[in-house]
Amino acid sequence: MKHRKINLALICTIGGHFEQLTNLNEFYDQYNHFWITNENKQTVSQLEKERKYYISVAHYKKPWLYFLQIPPLIKIFTREKPTHILSTGSGRTAFIPFILAKLMRIQFLYIDTFSRVNGYSKMGTFLLKTGNRIYTQWQDPFDKKAIYIGPIFKKTGHVEKNYDRNLIFVTGGTRVEPFTRLIKAVEEMVKKGIIKERVVVQAGHTKYFSACLEIFDFCTPAEIDELIVNAKYVITQESAGIGTKCLKSCTKFIVMPRDYKYGELPAKSDMNEDLHFKLAEMGYTKVVNTIEELRQAVGNIDELKSGFEFDNKSAVSALKQVMEEI
Repeated sequence: MKHRKINLALICTIGGHFEQLTNLNEFYDQYNHFWITNENKQTVSQLEKERKYYISVAHYKKPWLYFLQIPPLIKIFTREKPTHILSTGSGRTAFIPFILAKLMRIQFLYIDTFSRVNGYSKMGTFLLKTGNRIYTQWQDPFDKKAIYIGPIFKKTGHVEKNYDRNLIFVTGGTRVEPFTRLIKAVEEMVKKGIIKERVVVQAGHTKYFSACLEIFDFCTPAEIDELIVNAKYVITQESAGIGTKCLKSCTKFIVMPRDYKYGELPAKSDMNEDLHFKLAEMGYTKVVNTIEELRQAVGNIDELKSGFEFDNKSAVSALKQVMEEI
């Protein structure tokens, strides 16, 4: 049933944050809603039939970028008059909407990222320290304002896998900083015959040419999904979005985290996530930092588990209850 009195703003950054929020469509489809996010192939393709607004991404090391978001956001809020806001972060897109929500007395619901198992994102930490409650996908028994609602990823039915046993998929994500180290490591392994399969690389903003790798910059989420489902295994940066896609499609994957000292992140604290370590502890992935560690992980790929179970019913129910109470 549509609730005409509610106009819900869905606000998030591209990448894993957007991937997580789309998993809650069973919740937000019950209400009149619109999107505020960033523009790329992922959002353009998935929001084709949605009411949406695109704004630029900010960063705390470039605070003036937040000020540039204010005029378009005020214009959007004035036009749409949202009654509620639901966000999965990051603060690069959600911080100014939060400030506006406070000023305009709009209910702001924030779900911290699945990629933080112990601790919270910058946005989540800020909200807790300023007396606001947040919703979490991992339990924290020590903070009463961190309300556990479980994972927000949908339970997936049977995945029809048409394995291309000769395909390895490598992805560097959507960040603007280059991740040449990952591509070079994979290329070296191909040249040495350690990886004999066909390798397809989503390089994003990393500019790199290789005669032995198939490299592209970006594609649609549907194309990414197809590559993940059909790959023998995936090699990725630390990413809740790609990692959960692999888990849901029962595709084994290896994680090579970005490193600030190589210029792969704009700040030491960026992507300071621990999901991949938790999943490694559970046997679902292997975390590597060097080409030798990557070689060992590739050699032992069959030892990784698959079939992680997701179910967002608890999250959908909790969020609906909050909306109906307000």
